[in-house]
Amino acid sequence: MPSARRSLRALVGIGFVLATVALSLFGDLTQFAPPLGVLLVLLETRVLLGVALAVFALSLALYLVSLSREDPEALVRSGRSVEAVIPVYDEPEVLHQSVDSLLDSSYEDLTVTVVCEPDDQPTIDRAAELTADADHARYVINGRPGSKAGALNDAIERSDADVVALFDADQQPHPDLIAHGMAALEAHDIARVRSLPRPGGLLESMVYYEYLLLFFLPQKLARFLLGLGFVGTRSVLIERSVFEAVGHFDEDALTEDMDFTHRCHRADLSIRELLYYPCFEEPAHTLRDWWGQRVRWLTGHVAVCHRHLRGWRHAIDTDFLSSMLTLAGTFVAGIVLSMTLPKLVVAATASPVLVALGVGGIYGLALVTRVVDNHTAGIDGFGLGWLLMPVALTLFGLVVVRVVVGYALGQRGQWYQVEKRGCSDPDLVSADDRRRTERSHSESD
Repeated sequence: MPSARRSLRALVGIGFVLATVALSLFGDLTQFAPPLGVLLVLLETRVLLGVALAVFALSLALYLVSLSREDPEALVRSGRSVEAVIPVYDEPEVLHQSVDSLLDSSYEDLTVTVVCEPDDQPTIDRAAELTADADHARYVINGRPGSKAGALNDAIERSDADVVALFDADQQPHPDLIAHGMAALEAHDIARVRSLPRPGGLLESMVYYEYLLLFFLPQKLARFLLGLGFVGTRSVLIERSVFEAVGHFDEDALTEDMDFTHRCHRADLSIRELLYYPCFEEPAHTLRDWWGQRVRWLTGHVAVCHRHLRGWRHAIDTDFLSSMLTLAGTFVAGIVLSMTLPKLVVAATASPVLVALGVGGIYGLALVTRVVDNHTAGIDGFGLGWLLMPVALTLFGLVVVRVVVGYALGQRGQWYQVEKRGCSDPDLVSADDRRRTERSHSESD
């Protein structure tokens, strides 16, 4: 019976996806026939390209304004105690990236704590090796095993530091990241440093441009219009008073970072996003990992919104309204994005010049953003991933539709861990990152 139920859900899900694809494609076919109303006009590709160009152009402008207002020389190198927490599970081959980088930090009053899972002996051994000769580094065994949120909560409860900084095992924080974040905390509750997926091969380069168009640039506009800033659980510095105000991380949430972000905004905490001294992290290296990672992210995102919908108190409850709009917006965006490639092909047959100008404009904005990132983050080149942006947008849209439909049918998702390989190409990192990576490899050898 459970198998039959799963099969029925799968068939319904496939049918729903096909129906939305047909509706979206029909919106473009109407350009060969009389208009069928406002809804179909909104689905028209040329309109969507114009809207996308306006959104990305405004977002890029906001990025440049934010950069001009941020002082990279604002550095506090000592004072209050900071504990950098690195939760890790089954990642011994990349753990040196975060530990070695943090041990090179220019901030003096820093302790580095690696939180290992009790059933992960290879990582425990690696953590012991990396922290053995450092006076201000240690590893601990997670007393609340089973999730990243549990590892973070366990470390926070053990710590008496004034500020808790959170990093993933595969990240490489800049030596001045902590110092820059501590300067920001003089006027804010939370300082979130930008995380950049490290561009590398073709897929990794595509992931970088996907990150620009679907996450980084739109978040600039969302923050400008709605005041919504993402907190996260990596490359972020958090005042201890924040946990006293909103509590610890939800160990049952698939995306504890989204849940924590919502609670911080409800508490009206001040979140400062920092653009200089970004933190590199490892992207997905295979399409399977890319798909699985995004299914988990989006399922957790939908679950957090659903929780607010279930707990609404009255029609004007802000959490209810924001979650309802977010869910609806996410689903509609997924439907539109899932048809990126077919819609572009159909639209180009009728308006090749307009479509070429629209796509070229989006390419241009993405490449200009890469130029700014190259200067700010100390990387170079452009990669070829920008050519695959229509593919990335189409695949991401399919993930959104699959997650929303699956969640409506009772699929709640599960944890997914991508393969981590470590940084192997010295041309993809800045001089400081390259020095730290080479040193850590020589030590492990």
